[in-house]
Amino acid sequence: MLLKLDRISLTVTLAICLCLLSSLALADPGGVLHVAGPWGPKTLDVQRTGYVFKRLGVVENLIEVNENLKLESGLAESWTVSPDNTTWTFTLRQDVRFHDGMPLTAGAVKASLERLQQVGSVLKDVPLKSIEAPDDATLVLTTTEPFAPLAAYLSMGETAPLAASSFDASGEVVQPVGTGPFVFESWKAKEEVVTARNDAYWGPKAKVSRVVYRSVPDAVTRLAMLRAGDLDIAQILPPEAIDSLATSGKFDILRMPIGRCRMMGLNMAKEPFSDIRVRKVVNLAVNREDLVNYVLEGVGESATTLYPPMVYWTNGNLAGFPFDPAKAKELLAEAGWVDSDGDGVLDKDGKPLKIKLVTYTERAALPPTAEVVQAQLREVGFDVELAVTVWEAADAMRKQGDFDMFLVGRGLLFVPDPDYNLMTDYFSDHCCPVNSPLPAADNWHRSLRFSLAV
Repeated sequence: MLLKLDRISLTVTLAICLCLLSSLALADPGGVLHVAGPWGPKTLDVQRTGYVFKRLGVVENLIEVNENLKLESGLAESWTVSPDNTTWTFTLRQDVRFHDGMPLTAGAVKASLERLQQVGSVLKDVPLKSIEAPDDATLVLTTTEPFAPLAAYLSMGETAPLAASSFDASGEVVQPVGTGPFVFESWKAKEEVVTARNDAYWGPKAKVSRVVYRSVPDAVTRLAMLRAGDLDIAQILPPEAIDSLATSGKFDILRMPIGRCRMMGLNMAKEPFSDIRVRKVVNLAVNREDLVNYVLEGVGESATTLYPPMVYWTNGNLAGFPFDPAKAKELLAEAGWVDSDGDGVLDKDGKPLKIKLVTYTERAALPPTAEVVQAQLREVGFDVELAVTVWEAADAMRKQGDFDMFLVGRGLLFVPDPDYNLMTDYFSDHCCPVNSPLPAADNWHRSLRFSLAV
């Protein structure tokens, strides 16, 4: 079952995506586009990590998503669902070829999805019974029970079909050969991906000849590279950089709502967050407006629930939790936490209310957000230790259970349906039981239950 949303402690949504474009990029439509973001792919296997290659236009999906988050035809020009809602029939486009010249067929899509079931995690909660290709243009997916979000899952980069030439003799991906407007050219793991325009693309051709995407984890470095003219697009820059870039006259600043939030996971496998009253305290003790105004420089908004208002399935009638430190202190006292020695830090049974908050540096707003949360929780009696490091080190701490609070930037629309996030973060079978040892795992839901989004 789903964990109730009253387990969400703090919800402050960052609803603005910052991409800074140099005017030089727009002046040379046939040239090379230089882009930098916080992360690069660790593997060429799209079925294990598909979002970078999807965003770079190397691969495409049966189903695509428009600017209104509605599903539309992609490599499948149409699809139907049987009256009992268990059989999905997709009709593929007839004019699509992989980058190696081979035609896209239902058999190729079938083979990709069957491999994904073996090596990936995207379809783990999809009750697929069978995948069939009765002819080259028809793909049939059958589920054991009705599963309405199936089309949304098929829009994820990991589900994109790959040509047989993508794999070596052992079945490992040696190069991603997709159908998109850009062809994979070269890469350096975690550092750089280079793509070239696909002049044989079935749809509108790209306006640049090549794209060089670089992984630059540090936001300040990305900003410096943009200022120096080394980049045409810099993703996810510090909010405080906006004014100076705007007044320089050299850049166009594009702002758009995105389906992303800052989210805090609370470790419910041990005290103090095994007690729901203490989890509610975090809800009440953190001032969301301060985070938006002073950390995000006003580039964002307070959230009342997990999903931001731009998502059409959001419940706009939810009021959310108020900022109420007095009530937070009452709940802590009710839970048995008192300041027995007058040092400002509460204690219980001789143990101080000390917690470890872990976050990472790749997203510029996370470390200062953690510092503000640390100060605000101190006001109600917590002693918060910060552990701010790079993503891989932070993730290792998370997997080992070496945290009490874990602050992340959470993407909410990798699947354009609420099912994916709710199943991953809140479904009971995906969460460790309260008061049990944390299991080792590769996914968020195996080591914590989410309860705070910033």
